[in-house]
Amino acid sequence: MDKTSRKVNNEAWLICPNWTEVRRFIKNKNNKDKLSEYMFIDSGIVVGSLGEKPPLMKTRKEIKIEDARIEYQYLITSGWQVTEPKW
Repeated sequence: MDKTSRKVNNEAWLICPNWTEVRRFIKNKNNKDKLSEYMFIDSGIVVGSLGEKPPLMKTRKEIKIEDARIEYQYLITSGWQVTEPKW
């Protein structure tokens, strides 16, 4: 995430308010659709009581980058926080 513009760039990580789920927003660099840019959103659950192990990746979805920005902003306003990479 670009800290000055608050936009999702190549990769950004969020963790939920109760620290049980993480999401990674990552740009799809191998996109075959040249008209639109896409991002993957990976979701994972925190493993262990203190999160000492990497999260278990549960889902991956691919959406247009504009929709990924909307989801990212929604999560931020819902209490999710920026975090360091988890896997």
